[in-house]
Amino acid sequence: MHPRKVRGGVRLENREGLTGLAWAGQRWLRLAEDSAANPVFLEGTQYARLGQTRNFSLQPGHVSARVQGRMPQAYAVDIRLPVLTHDQWELVIHAMLDEARHLAGLLAGEVPAGIEDIFSPLQLRLFPAQPADVALSCTCAKNAAAAGDSVAAAEAGTPWCKHVCCVMALTAERLSRDPFLIFMLRGLAKEDLLERLRQQRALMSAKSSVGTGTPGAGRPVPAYSPRIPGVGEEPAKALELCTGEFWQAGPGLGELDLPMEPPAVSHPLLRRLGPSPFEQAKFPLVGLLATCYETLSTHAINAATANVGDVVEVDEVDEADEADDGEDEAVA
Repeated sequence: MHPRKVRGGVRLENREGLTGLAWAGQRWLRLAEDSAANPVFLEGTQYARLGQTRNFSLQPGHVSARVQGRMPQAYAVDIRLPVLTHDQWELVIHAMLDEARHLAGLLAGEVPAGIEDIFSPLQLRLFPAQPADVALSCTCAKNAAAAGDSVAAAEAGTPWCKHVCCVMALTAERLSRDPFLIFMLRGLAKEDLLERLRQQRALMSAKSSVGTGTPGAGRPVPAYSPRIPGVGEEPAKALELCTGEFWQAGPGLGELDLPMEPPAVSHPLLRRLGPSPFEQAKFPLVGLLATCYETLSTHAINAATANVGDVVEVDEVDEADEADDGEDEAVA
């Protein structure tokens, strides 16, 4: 129907279309193939190939985009799917721990093709399988009716319009390249999923070692539990009594013995805080804080590494000198 051309739009990386998709992309696209009329689906795929999408975003439970058609104004497309609750994810994670093959693949950075088998016994779905599993909306019918184009409005009356199919095709290709995105769409990012799997596996290993005679067996060991002898037992002062020395590190800082290395999960504090509450802000606050943390962390690690290197070099020189002195004494 000769849509308006978009310069620099989001398009399929595969210029041949949706051929060669990995299993996750095929699984996502199956719902659109079954629900949309074939001519509409093909036209939406063509839109994805031409790059008719002005912007495209994947968020937990939400895929949004603006797709340019024949009208001057781009159409707003929203695809929403339910996000699993914390309790539901707990059930899923424990089920993953019982499947050694799936667990090994996930921890190795791969999503097994049979991962959906874990969700089915829990009465849950990873990929949408029925039209009721997703909520679709597109402004194509509204815009066409406002412009007096009754024919276009009638053609766009179905939820599975070509603009929705275009966005479904783009999402399928993203999932084909990174299947972990489906977990993010269901509410749990890849890093958080892997972290919780490792933690639960460590807890299970600790509990299973009860009775083996190992000191501390059966007791979960926290991943981060700094303790300063003689300081942690002291009662905390009232806040009013600490205002004068609030910004001072105190004498216990030098007794901390922690490894200077990047954390296993990037920005754990920011991940727990969640998105910024300032939705109308002109700059991304969380991204700014993440950049600051990265800069400070890199500087601290580089400084600590340099100091360690200096100490090692001095020790090596001292040992060499002592060896030479010993040889001289032996010769004498």
